[in-house]
Amino acid sequence: MLSRIVGVYCVCDEVVKALNIKDDVQCKMTSAEVMTFALMSAMIYRCDYKTTRLVSLAHRYFPKILSHSQIVRRIHQIPDQVWYLVFQALQLLLRDKNNKCFIVDSFPVKAYENHKSFRARIFRGKEFHGYTASKKQYFFGIKVHMIIDSDGVPVEFSFSPGSQSDIESLRNLPLCLPENSVLLGDKAYTDYSFEDSLKIFQGIHLIPKRKDSHKRQHPPEDELLLSKRRNYIETVFSSIVSKMPRWIRARTERGFCLKIFLFILSYMFGLLDSTS
Repeated sequence: MLSRIVGVYCVCDEVVKALNIKDDVQCKMTSAEVMTFALMSAMIYRCDYKTTRLVSLAHRYFPKILSHSQIVRRIHQIPDQVWYLVFQALQLLLRDKNNKCFIVDSFPVKAYENHKSFRARIFRGKEFHGYTASKKQYFFGIKVHMIIDSDGVPVEFSFSPGSQSDIESLRNLPLCLPENSVLLGDKAYTDYSFEDSLKIFQGIHLIPKRKDSHKRQHPPEDELLLSKRRNYIETVFSSIVSKMPRWIRARTERGFCLKIFLFILSYMFGLLDSTS
């Protein structure tokens, strides 16, 4: 346990130093310690900050620890670019540069059920009313769209309202993938014109699953690649979702998305532990 926390702190401290973030001399906890606290909470305690604080206080993980309200405020004061730099640093440690096989898919994160929509404080718009085809359920919340490589390392991700289609979200991703990469997807990513433009302008071969009724079918070698590799992203999503509580408690939409980001980072730290 302690070695994992130290490893998280080392990565966070290097990121803080790289961005030249200097804390006030009166701060009880440094920015690196606050980030370590948040990531430890996601890795072990499902982002329950109160429990994390009590355990940290009992085991003296930090020299000085703030009150619950103060530490929550400090977590939200960490700029988004700092968390993204941690994400990129973990990619450098985990990714194989020669790997050019990638998979794209999405998973829903419910903020609340349909029957509780009248008292919801976040994600109240109709655009957040989505449908989960695998569970045949409607929900209020967001979708996490993610690209991983064939080793299970997240490469890119974004959040979108629950009603937004997968192919539209894929268009909004930067898609900074190596040239001549293969991107596997399910049936929701079928768009002939988008596939053609990706191949011509970015050198990315998008291979979504095809329905039998589609006119453009894949050659046998692409179908074989889909059957062998595409489903691995479901295992990655299961690993991320298993770290989440049944309901993510958050008062703001940014706080909700931040906790999901922390769960993604905690999954990547788990990969780092397994490879070291």
